Amino acid sequence: MQDDFQITYNHGSFSLDYEQKAGGPVTSQFTVTVAGLVEWVPSGDGQFSDGTVIAYTSLGASAFGKVPIVHNQTTAPDGVVVHSFLVQSNTMDITVNLTISEGFVTLPSGSTLTPMEAELTFQLNHLMNRTGTRLSLQLSLTSTTPGQQFILANRSWDDEHAFSQDERAVNVTNDSGSIPSSAWFAWSNHAEVNGQSSPVDVAGPEVNETTGGYDLYLSYPRVVAGTNPDQMDIVHDPSLGVVSAAYQSILEHPSTPTGIQPDIPLYAATMAAMAALVAGTVLLARRQRRERK
Repeated sequence: MQDDFQITYNHGSFSLDYEQKAGGPVTSQFTVTVAGLVEWVPSGDGQFSDGTVIAYTSLGASAFGKVPIVHNQTTAPDGVVVHSFLVQSNTMDITVNLTISEGFVTLPSGSTLTPMEAELTFQLNHLMNRTGTRLSLQLSLTSTTPGQQFILANRSWDDEHAFSQDERAVNVTNDSGSIPSSAWFAWSNHAEVNGQSSPVDVAGPEVNETTGGYDLYLSYPRVVAGTNPDQMDIVHDPSLGVVSAAYQSILEHPSTPTGIQPDIPLYAATMAAMAALVAGTVLLARRQRRERK
């Protein structure tokens, strides 16, 4: 079975389109926009919903418009080609690095990047306005496909299938059509804040009446390090991807490819075949990104 997905970029927004059957209708579609940075004072139970906002940095098109994209191509030790696309906001507050691969690649974190997804590494470099505040990254989730539902899940698809650990996700499902499918936006429950592994809180998804979509807030704790207590340097690596019908068909009807190393984990028997099936989707993503530059 051949399925297809592509990822496009436009002024701080990353859009994913998925065809459960290649060449057929789009069965899942959503866009993640890096919307803003929110500085807020905790109160009550310390959650974002009870806090008081004291400063807001707008991102999106105003911060990423006409900003160049830097492309880099590398080859993993096992020969898998990996592409990265780096873009920095003109506010200098955030850099986003999108990584896609033409096969299964082990990341420095120990997680596995699959060819059914893209990793979005957020690097935040932000000077806080007041002592005792926290910082949240506001993400806007929208869809142009009718019937899409955004549902918060306690574990991501990657987490459930041993490609990552300790992840949550917003699942983007479409059960209203004749071909139900699912895509997702996932994130680790921990981020590196001023060099320390720190827990990430989430608020949302909550309805945004202006965009017609939803807002998601990833909140980071205040960690004092270095000579400036108000400086926040954060590295967090969410991802967006699809529940691939092609991959599922391999699990249900596995082949026995040769040349698999014995230390590759649970899905080793399916990896070579899956990479061959979905390699074309990476080229689609790359071509679309070139057209958007």
